[in-house]
Amino acid sequence: MAPTGFVKVPGDRRFEYVSRGRGPATLLVHPGGPGFTYHYLRAILKLADSHLRVILFNPRGVGRSWKPARPSAYTIENQADDVEAIRRAFDIKELHLLGYSAGGFTALEYAHRHPDRLTSLLMCATGGGASDLKAALKYVLEHTNPALRLRLRELTATGDFRSKEYRELASRIMAPFSERFSSSPPPDLRATKLNEEVYRTMLTRTGDEFAVDGTMARWDGHRYYSQIFLPMLVLVGRYDFFLDASIDMANRIRTAHLRILPRSSHYPVLEQPREFLGQLSEFLEDVTGD
Repeated sequence: MAPTGFVKVPGDRRFEYVSRGRGPATLLVHPGGPGFTYHYLRAILKLADSHLRVILFNPRGVGRSWKPARPSAYTIENQADDVEAIRRAFDIKELHLLGYSAGGFTALEYAHRHPDRLTSLLMCATGGGASDLKAALKYVLEHTNPALRLRLRELTATGDFRSKEYRELASRIMAPFSERFSSSPPPDLRATKLNEEVYRTMLTRTGDEFAVDGTMARWDGHRYYSQIFLPMLVLVGRYDFFLDASIDMANRIRTAHLRILPRSSHYPVLEQPREFLGQLSEFLEDVTGD
């Protein structure tokens, strides 16, 4: 495994990262979560070669990256600004930005703010904004065993979202849409850490796994769809809770190419790694001219 490092950006901030390859083309990967470290995406480093540099980084507050003084600074907009600061620090001239899950929100925001800095956009297991996430969570609950749904309502009513029973039940309900084809967590997923402050601030202040009431609650990237003219890959698993959102994204963005992996849910990078990397490689070969 490539060693980790730190890239320094203005404001006495630094971001933890791992990289492989030389460039000049650079694939910069935002892990999303929100609050996840990049470890579950380490397989993407295999794409690196003498022409393509792959950089995985931990967003603000995550892992050993810089942590802002106030949790209110954890926003999609600020994460997009961080991406630009990192691009500048690495002096990336040919940027291919990959946003995974909630990292896709940041990628869309960056594409809106800095379209001239991007060469291509890769959207993996993601949607166009908070409304897509809310719809996805509603879909999950509608397709959950009634007994599990009833118990979830009972636990939700108590407001004790830190209890072991609530957390285990929420994971059980989400599993068919997030880890359907994994009998046990893969090593890279086990190595991934979640910063709960970032997660709660951005996604769910209460800890209710089926509510979106954090700083991203009103964020909407659908308004950017008509402005995107870059080569774009939309990659999603057949059983991902973001499937409908990904299809909608691909239908509404002219330059988007949709790829659906049939034996994957929210983690095709772990469930179908060969196929996942193959789709990324094929797309990048086209847009980098390698």
